[in-house]
Amino acid sequence: MTLDFLSLYNECAGQPWSMFDNDAESIEDFESAMRISINKATSTLWNYQPWSFRKDKSTIKLKAGRAEYEAPNGLLLRKVIDGTQRYGVKYSGKFLEYEPEFELLDEKTGEPESFYIDGDTIYIYPTPDDAYKIELHYLRQPYALTEDDDVAYELVNDTDYINIPEKYETLFKNCVISLAMMYAIAEPTDENYAGYERQYEDALAVLLKYCKNGLVDKNIVW
Repeated sequence: MTLDFLSLYNECAGQPWSMFDNDAESIEDFESAMRISINKATSTLWNYQPWSFRKDKSTIKLKAGRAEYEAPNGLLLRKVIDGTQRYGVKYSGKFLEYEPEFELLDEKTGEPESFYIDGDTIYIYPTPDDAYKIELHYLRQPYALTEDDDVAYELVNDTDYINIPEKYETLFKNCVISLAMMYAIAEPTDENYAGYERQYEDALAVLLKYCKNGLVDKNIVW
């Protein structure tokens, strides 16, 4: 099972009291209001908790003489360990220190000791004097993938799909569908709004219960 945009659209459009047609065959058949509502619902739910299915890691291969590298496509994990805040940037199994006042750093080369981020770039300090490897641990921000498995920040094409493990798909989908219908109605005074709201609350409760051991450590800030 894969939560592709086409299937998700038709399931949403086929809900009770829906004013949308549920026989879409391609993106050309999608109605704008429903398309926007699905993406809004998915984004809201994706960022509702630091779900463990958002956790990811990547490796940066450092080069001698080069300090700057592309930051991860997400939010670095950070947590307090023994009273000290640590970030998900590791070298040789140890956390690198974060440098908030990087403008004051002197020029220096050597093994990685710390890091800082400026814009979309992560800088390693001191500037590496050799080839090293840095591990980045973070929460994925983009929730979609294209048919070719390229990262996407929203569902755009009918073959785009939500980047989530299969065991969470049905529970996540149930939440998305009911929340998307709430956004599509958009008026809490509508007699059908309350029904979808209850469905969403129930579906979210089930997802939270099922994922109670699938949340990132509560100390982690994102």
